[in-house]
Amino acid sequence: MVFGLFRKQPLLEDEAIEWLFEAFAWSARNFGALPEERVLVTPTNRHFPGREESPEGMATLILERVKGYAGVSHWPTRAVDQRCYQGDPRAEPSIDEVLAGEGELALTLFYEPQQLANPQAMIANYAHAIAHHMGTQAPEPPFCEADQWLHLMEAVAVYLGFGLIMANTAHPYRGGGCGSCRSPAMDRSGFLAETEVSYALAIFCVLKAIPAAEVTPHLKGSLRPFFKKALKDVAGREAALASLKAYSPKGVTSGP
Repeated sequence: MVFGLFRKQPLLEDEAIEWLFEAFAWSARNFGALPEERVLVTPTNRHFPGREESPEGMATLILERVKGYAGVSHWPTRAVDQRCYQGDPRAEPSIDEVLAGEGELALTLFYEPQQLANPQAMIANYAHAIAHHMGTQAPEPPFCEADQWLHLMEAVAVYLGFGLIMANTAHPYRGGGCGSCRSPAMDRSGFLAETEVSYALAIFCVLKAIPAAEVTPHLKGSLRPFFKKALKDVAGREAALASLKAYSPKGVTSGP
């Protein structure tokens, strides 16, 4: 008899699952418990209606929608084409506060125009950038190591409602096929693995009582089986869920 042959294999390593739950707990402590109005953002016209003629106009429109779902509509921001900074090391872009007009500070977020052909990547990048800025204002220091900061900010973006889109774009395009047909600039470079993002998405959905049927039509096909199993796994972790539900709202969204 081969012991363990039919033993159920974990979806992720226990350490990774514990890390994701702790990332949600850290988010709840610093940004408030998930409010009723927090939604699971989908890559559809329902959540991203409207159209602008120029790339800058579209990038700004998408950014404003992302800010709204993140709960920071009041933040002054501007969307800037990152190509404007290429080739000039003194003008290397960064997510930071900059002077934008007559004494008004605004958060500048850079976009890649080619991502308008793959708007989910632009949405995910914006969500990650906003999470990053919120994270820098958090009253509590991160629980993870410094080299995991960007991973934590991806988990925060999932906590803010962008998990579906973060999962769909977690595995960046690496080439293959017709190399001239698609530029890597159309995609995004992720930090968490797509299975890790999908598990975090499952935590969000269980906390918000969102059924799989509302998620899977918008989730890329390769992740659907894993996501359904993750929902069951998360639902069975009653103690961890109860701990997350115990947090009362507060939040760090005063502005950039």
